[in-house]
Amino acid sequence: MRRRLFWSIFAVAMAVFAACSAVSLGALYGYHSEQLRRQLEQETVWLAAAVESAGTGFLYGSGDADWQRVTLIDTDGDVLYDSDVDPDTMENHGRRDEVVQARAAGNGWSVRYSGTLETRTLNYALLLTDGSVLRVSCTEQTLPALLAALWLPLLLVAVLALVLALVLSWRTARALVRPVNAIDLERPDEGAVYPELRPLIARINEQNRQIRRQMELLTEEHRRQDRMRQEFTANVSHELKTPLTSISGYAELMREGIARPEDVPGFAARIYDEAQRLQNLVGDIIQLSRLEEADSPLAETEIDLYQLCRQVAQRFRLPAERQSVTIAAEGGPVVVRASERVLTEMVGNLCDNAIKYNRHGGRVTLRAAREGGCAVLTVEDTGIGIPPEDQARVFERFYRVDKSHSRAVGGTGLGLSIVKHGAARHQIALSLESRPGEGTRVTLRFPPERLIQKSNISSGSPD
Repeated sequence: MRRRLFWSIFAVAMAVFAACSAVSLGALYGYHSEQLRRQLEQETVWLAAAVESAGTGFLYGSGDADWQRVTLIDTDGDVLYDSDVDPDTMENHGRRDEVVQARAAGNGWSVRYSGTLETRTLNYALLLTDGSVLRVSCTEQTLPALLAALWLPLLLVAVLALVLALVLSWRTARALVRPVNAIDLERPDEGAVYPELRPLIARINEQNRQIRRQMELLTEEHRRQDRMRQEFTANVSHELKTPLTSISGYAELMREGIARPEDVPGFAARIYDEAQRLQNLVGDIIQLSRLEEADSPLAETEIDLYQLCRQVAQRFRLPAERQSVTIAAEGGPVVVRASERVLTEMVGNLCDNAIKYNRHGGRVTLRAAREGGCAVLTVEDTGIGIPPEDQARVFERFYRVDKSHSRAVGGTGLGLSIVKHGAARHQIALSLESRPGEGTRVTLRFPPERLIQKSNISSGSPD
């Protein structure tokens, strides 16, 4: 950081030096040119007054100045006098710009540039009373020529500026970086810092607070996960132990010959039921583990929710009739992209619960529809309902509202948890509405991106 800061300060310092030098040289050169013009104009006016009063002879006796050239031109443009060159050898000056201007306006200026000598010649002419023109000229160096003449002083100044910029940049960079390096990230408020660092200190404090909050949340989440793991292990152990104990007990009675012959078929049926319960429990645990693995891909395909509702209703028609419950599918074609296996199990678990916890003569309705650009699937029953204090926990693993009733109707206690995790894998909004004694409605609202628009699907009739 200090190196970058050093070079940045150094670059700025050199850029400022170069800009100031350029502006200063330009201003000085402009001032010098202006002063030279004024001096040339005053000298010409003085010489013109002398010539007017003393005549042309004054020019021959005045002596030559080193910095100027004097020329007298008659009315025909012929040179009568020149301080540097023999007038007889000079060409007619009647068409020179400064002469033309002087005859027209009383005075005139002209500038002639010599690329070879890198000089400019300034010419100022005045019209005398007898019609002749007095011209005074001087030579001025151009800016490049002036710089070339002053290269050694300029080089010394540039070297001095370079050294000063290096030293000051190094000292400034070190002074700026020292308080930053001295900041204690754990306790940034401690220590002396200059005011410009206060926003940085405030941001570090805020980040420290956020990190502490996140660490606390992560710690709490870790503890919660540990509790859930322990509860899950205990629940699984309990759920596995109960049917295994029954199977072991009945099998031991049959092995020891204690069971009467007429009881053997009943024992075998109970062993089969408990084995089926174990198989269902293991299957649900495996399915739940797969859904919790976010990295495991799901085989998605196009699914008509209405047809899925009809298929599930048909599959559960016989169990519903045994409970004196009517089951039906309603709605129309709604196609979404999802995992058919997972979605079928989710709707099946909801339908199974709706039948098991229904009342005699009740009804279960599966409905597929479009609402607000989304696909919606609902499973509604007229059963015993769920108390408000239990509604937030029914989707937890092995959670049962009425454990005695749950044991009587069977089930693994993982069905609604599978529904919850399956909905999360598909970004489905899951909601539950229930009133004790009136029934329960579970809604699956698919995100718009999962809805597939198809106009060639024919509507089916409700079952």
